[in-house]
Formats: sequence, C-alpha cells, structure tokens
Amino acid sequence: MSDLIPIGEVLKENPRVQELERQGFIIKPKKLDSYLKDFQERTSALPNKSYWESKKVLITGISGFAGSHLAEQLLDLGCEVHGTIRRHAVPMHENIEHLRGRIKLHEADITSAERIYEIFANIQPNAIFHLAAESFVPTSFREPARVTHNNIIGTIKLFEAARRSNAELESIQVACSSEQYGLVDPNEVPVTEDLKKNPFRPRSVYGISKCATEQIAWLYHNSYGVPSIITRGFNHEGPRRGIQFVTSVVHRQIVEILDGKRDKIVIGNPNAIRDFTHVKDTVNAYIILSEKKKFGEPFNISSGKGITIADYVNLAKKIYNIDVEVFVDPQRMRPSEVPLLIGRNEKIFNETGWRPVRSIIDIIKEGVEYFQKHPEMLGIEAH
Repeated sequence: MSDLIPIGEVLKENPRVQELERQGFIIKPKKLDSYLKDFQERTSALPNKSYWESKKVLITGISGFAGSHLAEQLLDLGCEVHGTIRRHAVPMHENIEHLRGRIKLHEADITSAERIYEIFANIQPNAIFHLAAESFVPTSFREPARVTHNNIIGTIKLFEAARRSNAELESIQVACSSEQYGLVDPNEVPVTEDLKKNPFRPRSVYGISKCATEQIAWLYHNSYGVPSIITRGFNHEGPRRGIQFVTSVVHRQIVEILDGKRDKIVIGNPNAIRDFTHVKDTVNAYIILSEKKKFGEPFNISSGKGITIADYVNLAKKIYNIDVEVFVDPQRMRPSEVPLLIGRNEKIFNETGWRPVRSIIDIIKEGVEYFQKHPEMLGIEAH
C-alpha cells in the first residue's frame, strides 16, 4: 500500500467537463437538488405483461449480474425462463440461488455449436437475451485471446443457431457496450448512436469484441432476417455487481468503514467520467426494445448524465456521513484509459418511452445494502 497516492495529487480540471456541467450533463454531489427533482417527476414505459406471459425465454449468462436481474423481471412478467451457465466444480451461482426452482438452467459453453443447437432444439425459445460475455475490461488486457474467442465466437455460434433452428424466435437481443465508443473526442460528448458523429474508437480488446458482436447481430438481421435487437449499454450498476467493478469496489469499502474495519478508500483513476444506470432500468430497456421489435439498429441504454469516479466516492461519503481520506492505487489504472463516456438516450425514449427512473443515489444505497447483507464478500481482493 506504500504506492498509494493522495487523490488531491491526481485530480485534474478539464474545461470540457466544466462546460458539460454547465449544460447539465455532469452530476455534482453539491448540486443534487435539480437532478433528484427530475427523477421524482419521471415516468417510463414498462414491459407489457400480456405480451410476455407464457413466452419461453433464453438468457445466456443468466448467472451474471445483469442476467440475474433480467431473469427476475421476466419471471415477474410470467415468462418460462431458461438460462445458460458455465460448468463449475461446485454448482453454486450466488446471483441466482434465490431463483432456484423457478428457472431452468442449461450447462453450456456458448462457443460450442453442438451444445447451443441442442439447447435451441429442446427449448424452442420465443426470445433470447444474449448476455454471456467476459465483461470486465481489465481481463481483456490480461487474456485478450480468451476474451475475444468467448465474446465473438460465442455470438456467432448463437446467431447461427438462431438462423438455422427456430421458426418461433421473435427476438434476439445482444448486450453491446459503450466501450465501443472508446476514446471519444470531448466535443462529441454526450455520444449518440450515429457513427458519423460518434465513430467507434475502442480502447480495449473487450471494446473491440463488442464492436464485432454488434456487427454480427446487424449482419444476421440484414442477411438472414434474424430478429436482432442491438443495445449499447453504458455502465449499469446496483446490487449483485461483481466485486471487481468500480462501484462495488467503493460500496464494499463504505461497508468496511461503517463497520470500523477500514480507515481509507482506495480507487483507480478518479478523473474518469462514467454514465451510470441502475441495472433494473437497463434490463427493462432490453425487454421493451425486444417487445417493440426494434430490429437491426442500435440503441444507447444510458442515463444521459456522467459523474467522475472521485465525485461518486464523494457522494457515497456524503450519503453515509463518513470522513476518510481517499487514495489512488496506480495498479488499478488501465493500460489505455477511456476518460469520458456519457450517452444520449433520446432515441430509445422517443421510440419506446423508456428512460431510467432510479437515481445514482439508489445505485449507491442499494449497492452498499447488498454488501451489508453479504459480509462474506467483504475483505476479498478484487482483481
């Protein structure tokens, strides 16, 4: 821990960020009133239960963070929910243990064509949500070949199965990512779906794999008529987020401070700006776009506002009335950083009526509460 740097020595002023703040695109802990008032008055389109009731749905990566929340929502809508899981030596999948008996699980490597065809033949799904991917960006720097194979080849195998084996399929949603935009020019922020205005400049193998994922979905729709739903999700957060992701890194440390087991907060790049959307809002967007059959075109799933990681920490400290120093660990920095990502969500709102209804306060409180209820997940080193 001797290499930790006080956060004040790392913070940087950015004139473009100051301009974005004046325009209302940046969340500041000291200026929350208008932001929270907007959320109090918000409404959003919601999935239509009569459309989804009794549909057979397959979620790849159901045991993941977003997959588990999506499964909950689809069960509430009356779906028959199936999901793919990886084979584990110990058959425990913490995110979906509470759903045991209500969902049907299928062990599968999504890069195995034989296994994917078998699952399709057995289920005959009406809708697919493709969430199975290696999504932690630093992993794609450590294991680029494995991440590329899993994310790209797995998507091809899934779309080949969709093309060949299921006349009942009404939609196949692919969870793409804001990481595709990568190193955006600050003057392009907030980013739109229009690649003429916001071309892809991915800064990680993960981002590259998601560019390919989107192109596969687009190709199979345009060449074969596969009913592809393309979503570019910005950071989605909330309870059950993996411990290695920045929000959970902060939330766990808040719990340890409240328990008297820690006296500082340690983060990576405090200047990075991210657009955080609550995971429950994000999965609702996936469902609504599938229901509305918005095939073959991309949709940003974002809140439309960004916050620096430093201010995310400051806001968490403010909520829990704690006063500790914050440090930066250089080892938590990416080899090539994406400094600024905020997405416009006007397209999905105009075409479906969806918008996020949960605030960044909800994300922090529910994230902290989750780790308070799961103390066994504290004190584990996140990589």
